[in-house]
Amino acid sequence: MNKEIKKNRTVFKKITISGIVTFIILILAEITLSTFQIFPNNYFTMTPNSGFIWKINSEEITGINQDSEVSFDELGARSISNYQDKEHKIVLFGGSTTACFALTQLKTWPALLEKKLGDAYWVGNFGRPGNSSNHHILQFEHILKKEELSDVKTVVIMQGVNDFVGYLISSEQYLNTPQQKLKRIAFQHVPDGDIPFYKKLTLYKLARRAKQNIIFHFKHKDYLTKVVQDIKTLKKQAKIVDELPDLTEGLNHYKKNTEYLIKLADEKKINLVFVTQATMWKPDLDKKYEDLMTTSGFANNEAFYSTKAFYQGMEAFNALLKEVCNKHHVSYIDLQLPKTTASFYDDFHFNESGAQLASDQIARDLKKVLNN
Repeated sequence: MNKEIKKNRTVFKKITISGIVTFIILILAEITLSTFQIFPNNYFTMTPNSGFIWKINSEEITGINQDSEVSFDELGARSISNYQDKEHKIVLFGGSTTACFALTQLKTWPALLEKKLGDAYWVGNFGRPGNSSNHHILQFEHILKKEELSDVKTVVIMQGVNDFVGYLISSEQYLNTPQQKLKRIAFQHVPDGDIPFYKKLTLYKLARRAKQNIIFHFKHKDYLTKVVQDIKTLKKQAKIVDELPDLTEGLNHYKKNTEYLIKLADEKKINLVFVTQATMWKPDLDKKYEDLMTTSGFANNEAFYSTKAFYQGMEAFNALLKEVCNKHHVSYIDLQLPKTTASFYDDFHFNESGAQLASDQIARDLKKVLNN
C-alpha cells in the first residue's frame, strides 16, 4: 500500500514539474514572440502584405478562365498600385461582390475601375465577403482614420445583397448583433484593446491563424466546385418558397444604416457614392441560369426562395437605397447588368466579363461625380 502511494506521489510530482516547466516555456515563448510584433495591432479588413491563390475549375465556373491570385497591400486593401504614388485615393467598401476573390487581381472590377480612371487614381478595395451595411459603418469609422488615408475624398460602397439575404437568414442577427461581434466579421484584425486578454496573446493568435488556414484550405479548396454542386443538388430536392416574409424591419434597419453612413461622410467631408446591387435574379429565369443559383435565404439551406422572390426583395432594397440617396442628395450608381452568364457565374458574383461590364458603368458614372 505504501509502495502504491509512493508511486502515485512520484507520478504526481513528475506531472506537476512537467506542467510548471511547460508553463514557464510558454511564458518565455510568449515574451519572445511578442517582441517581434508578428500581428498588426490596428483595424484591418484583411491581413496586410498577405495573399493566397484560389484554384478555379473553369469547366465548372462559367466565365472565369484562370486561378485567382489574391493579395493585400500594407493597408489590408486589395490594390494594384501603390497609394503613395497617387494624387487621388478612392476607398471601396462592400461584400464579396466587391472583394471579387474568385477573380485574379487585375480582373476584378475595382482594379479595372482604377485603370479606367487613370494614372492619378488609387482604388483601395476593402471589400470583405459577407459584409453588409452593419459592417460598412464600422469600416468607415475605423479604416478612414488611418493616417495614410487621411486625404481620401471619395468612398464608394456597393451594398444591399448581404443586408437583404442576411435579414432573411436571421432577422435577429441582422438587426441586433452586438458591435463587438460585428467587428469580428468586419475586420480580420482589431486593436488589442478591443479584445479579451487571452486573445491578445501571440501564442493564441498563432494558434488561431493556424486553425483559420486549415479551415480555409479544406473549406475553400473545392468551394466553387464540390460545395456549390452539393448546394445545387440539395436545391433540387428542397422546398421552393415564392413568398418572402415581411421585409419592413429589415428595410428600416437598412435605411438607418445608410443614413448613418451618409452622416459619417458629411462629417468627414467625403464624397460618398453608393452602388446598387446587380444580380441574376428575375422572374421566369431561364432554366440554364436557374441551375446556377445557390443562394438559399434560409439557415442551413432547409429550403430555398425562388428567384422571383429574391428579385422582388432585392428590388425593394435597391429602391430604398436610391430613395435615401435622392432624399439626402447623395450620388449613387444604379448598376444594370445583363441577367445572364455575360455578367455572373452564380446569383450575383461577377465573372470576368461581368467585372468588365461593371467597371465600365461604374467608371463612366463615377467620372461624372468626380468632375462635378
